[in-house]
Amino acid sequence: MNSVVAFVIAVLIYPGALVAVVAALVLSWARGLARGAVAGEHATTPLATLSEWRGTLRDEAVAPGVHEILLTAAAASAVLAPLLALVLLPVPGNPLVAAIGLTGDLTAEAALLLVVPAMRLVIGWAVPSSTTRGAADTSARLLAGAVLPMALAVTVIAYQLDTLGLAGTPKTAPNAVGVAARVLAALTFAVVLPVLARTVGKRTGATGADDADTASAPADELGELAGRDLASFQIAEALQLAAAAAFFVAGFLLPIVPGLSKGAGYGVLWVAGVLLTAAGIGAWEGFAGKRGQASAETDRPPLTWWLGWQLLLALVALVASSWAVRGL
Repeated sequence: MNSVVAFVIAVLIYPGALVAVVAALVLSWARGLARGAVAGEHATTPLATLSEWRGTLRDEAVAPGVHEILLTAAAASAVLAPLLALVLLPVPGNPLVAAIGLTGDLTAEAALLLVVPAMRLVIGWAVPSSTTRGAADTSARLLAGAVLPMALAVTVIAYQLDTLGLAGTPKTAPNAVGVAARVLAALTFAVVLPVLARTVGKRTGATGADDADTASAPADELGELAGRDLASFQIAEALQLAAAAAFFVAGFLLPIVPGLSKGAGYGVLWVAGVLLTAAGIGAWEGFAGKRGQASAETDRPPLTWWLGWQLLLALVALVASSWAVRGL
């Protein structure tokens, strides 16, 4: 296939904008379903989410003391980053894999997954409101705490595979210590996933109950936005969930099973992996919310992560990875 044609297909159709939006809707529904099952909340359908986006787009855009160029740039970056992350992943059937030998890049993918949380912080700090700035401060502390375990988890995979490429499977079968290191790296990154795929507060839904929940929900970085800007961030958060789940499967689940590189099982692992990842994030959110820990999770300082079991998992994985490479 011509590389230009392959790129156009990848950007517009698969795994581009069209499939990304569908996947975002389905995974958001799976996440909401799992969260609702744990917390006893009502989960909306993918069509209801799409209708919510359309309704928000029709609302009048409000620029609360922020230059319109900054709002537009932040919203556009938040949408494009997870979309680009999906396009560059070597998902099954990606035309860029055959056309240009695309293997993806661990560091580039990880960096793209940080764009949506960063753009929320930009908006939160730019809006002249103490409420949004306070919400951005707590989100910044949470993100700062999660970045170090995330970086170490990515380092473990790159060190074992001796490449930053996301080819799907390692070149050689690992020993037991190597598999254990990859499992620990996957667990570490799984802890970070709720931070990367976090949604900031509840949005106005189609029912009166949703409206009541929104009225009582705590303020967040995007609490002053409306119209197309708010809709852009809603879409970005859904795309971010799809990108984070897909990266988790490609970078952390597939290396655990190096013999599964093609065939029906490979495709099933991709589909089941992203669905279960989205559902797992929702279940954790429901569990935390049910126990009244939602605010505590967002208020944790970085040292709570850096001196906690999250970093311990990553360090143990790094040590085990070093042993595996040395043949111990």
